[in-house]
Amino acid sequence: MPEYSISWTIEIDAETPVRAAYEALAVQRDPESWATVFTVHTGDGDLVVDLNPRQPGPPSLSGPWTLTA
Repeated sequence: MPEYSISWTIEIDAETPVRAAYEALAVQRDPESWATVFTVHTGDGDLVVDLNPRQPGPPSLSGPWTLTA
């Protein structure tokens, strides 16, 4: 089974780096959050995956590097 490196990026204004990390974690864990886009780093390049649960239909490719579920 392949192993992947996955990243999620968000910009947050905060008083300290630790506070910024806590705020980012809160955004990720919020069930109403739109923080559903991840970059999956593969040997063939990067793939942007959007796991938006509100998008209807089965997973489909919406571009050469974007998988939408």
